Amino acid sequence: MRRDEFSRRLKVDFAPIGVTALQELIQKRVYRKVVSLLGLARRARKVVSGSEAVESAVKRRSARLILTAADASARSVATIRALAARAGVACHTCLAMDELGAAVGGGSRSSVAVTDPHIAGAVLSVLAIVQAETEAGGDTQLEAIDPSGRADSRTVWR
Repeated sequence: MRRDEFSRRLKVDFAPIGVTALQELIQKRVYRKVVSLLGLARRARKVVSGSEAVESAVKRRSARLILTAADASARSVATIRALAARAGVACHTCLAMDELGAAVGGGSRSSVAVTDPHIAGAVLSVLAIVQAETEAGGDTQLEAIDPSGRADSRTVWR
């Protein structure tokens, strides 16, 4: 194959991509997948949204995964994280309030709980990609996930 033959045949210019651009691209794709899984959970009625509803789901022990908004108030996030740690539910911060609300078909939401264990496992496996990137040197910060899928309350990066 000759030099630049691939780009000439496709009639597209290819430029080398930097490390930060690649990390941002991976993070966007992962968050897009999380949004689609939350939409699937919403259609299956396996999602609870809003901080009070999430607290209720954790107390009823029906929540399997909690996602909090990156721009939510520190007080509500701290309350939900404390409840999740006591109940042994994984808790992650990944999207903005508007994005989290749009993913479940509503307005801005500070937190969302997934109640189905299979969908929660799928979201955790997708979020593990971003976590692996973070441990490799990215600057996105997520909570640690242990192999059983539960939150590790001792290792929370904030």
